Amino acid sequence: MIIPFGIQAKKNVIINEQGDTVKYLHPKFNGITLGVDLFSPVTNLIGQKYGNYEMSIDAGFYNRFYPVYEFGLSYANETPDGAKYTYKVSPSFYNRIGLNYNILYNKDIPGLLFVGLRYGLSFANYEVTNITISAPYWEETLTNLSIPKTTSIAHWGELLLGLQVKLYKGLMMGWSVRYKLLFAASQKGDAKQWIIPGFGKSNNPLGFNFTINYRFSPKEKNRVKE
Repeated sequence: MIIPFGIQAKKNVIINEQGDTVKYLHPKFNGITLGVDLFSPVTNLIGQKYGNYEMSIDAGFYNRFYPVYEFGLSYANETPDGAKYTYKVSPSFYNRIGLNYNILYNKDIPGLLFVGLRYGLSFANYEVTNITISAPYWEETLTNLSIPKTTSIAHWGELLLGLQVKLYKGLMMGWSVRYKLLFAASQKGDAKQWIIPGFGKSNNPLGFNFTINYRFSPKEKNRVKE
C-alpha cells in the first residue's frame, strides 16, 4: 500500500501540456514513491514467528490514479497454539500488482484517502515437522513425524482502504486495511498451506499494512497566468 500525495499545482493556473492549454489542480505526473512495510518487522520483534518483508513502488497521475507494485519475502517457523506440529516456510518470494484511487484527488490537503485493488502471486517452499499423532484406542502416540518440503503456487485478490499523510517534504506515512480472497493454492496431499507468502494465514481474510514512504517528485512544469 503506497499512495502518496503529489506536488500540488495552484488553482486557476493554466498548464501547457503537449501544446494544449488545460486547467489542472495537480500535475499530470506526481512522481515515483518507494515504500517499506513495517508491520511484520514490528510484530516479529514482539514474538511473532512468521511474516512478510515488503517493499513497494508506485507512480502517481493527476493525484488520482496510482498504479502500484508490491514485492517481498515471507517466512514462517511457527507452532500454532494448541497444535501438535510446526509449520515452516523457507524464505519465499511474492508480489502484487494493482491500482490505488485517491478519493480526495481534487482537494488541496496534505494526504490521501484511497481505495485499491490488488492481484497477488506467490511461490513457496513449506514443510510440516514435529507432528504428534495420538491413537487412544491403541494406547499409542506417534511422534517426530513430518511432511517433506513441498513447493506451492498461490494467487489471490485484495480490496483495500487506506490513508496517507505527509510527514516532511517527500517523507510520508500510511496505513491500509485489506480484505483478501484466495483464488487457489496448490498443495501436496492433505498438507494445506497455513501461511501463504504475501497473503498471511490462509484462514484469515483480513490484513493490515503500516508503511513509511518517500516520494521523488518531478520539477514543476512552467506555468503561465490565465
